[in-house]
Amino acid sequence: MVTLHPGAGGKGIGPLTVAAAAKPEKETLKDDVSVSGAELAKAESSPHRLLYATEILTKPIHLSGTPRVQIRLSCSKPAANLSVWLVSLPWNGSRNLNDDLINRGWADPQNHLSLTEGEPLVPGKFYDVSFELQPDDQVIPAGERIALMIFSSDRDFTLWPDPGTKLTIDLAATSLDLPVVGGASTFGTAGS
Repeated sequence: MVTLHPGAGGKGIGPLTVAAAAKPEKETLKDDVSVSGAELAKAESSPHRLLYATEILTKPIHLSGTPRVQIRLSCSKPAANLSVWLVSLPWNGSRNLNDDLINRGWADPQNHLSLTEGEPLVPGKFYDVSFELQPDDQVIPAGERIALMIFSSDRDFTLWPDPGTKLTIDLAATSLDLPVVGGASTFGTAGS
């Protein structure tokens, strides 16, 4: 596993690096289920998602295994959706979503302590949510960037609440564990 950390700038495209951010940062997004995940990923900037990307890969990267995310968040309401996509940038927008989508996963922040018992969230209080994405095996080609996109409601897989719920992400306590064949040394030589 290679652990990657987001840095400030996610409403555009913030950095995603092996080095943790030097200073604590928090960034906020606003839920709007009317905007699809594909639209969010290809947008240069959006108030409805946070996007963090590696440098452009100079060599292919082979991913094999189950990625895991750890996210510290607060919500403006007692309930919210949490969706994560790993995408390949630049988003080429082909008809086949899987050409750009590397992986994805979802969580209910109300289940931050247990998958079987949820509890309403206290607005403004931070919670740690950790979950696995789907197992995967694929090669990301040179010339692309691996990006972590955090948003709330995924039109295809979550409930459709009224828009407007705000999620605040504590970047210092948020990370992505990426299953890179060859580990950190392979990832490091690919130009990240």
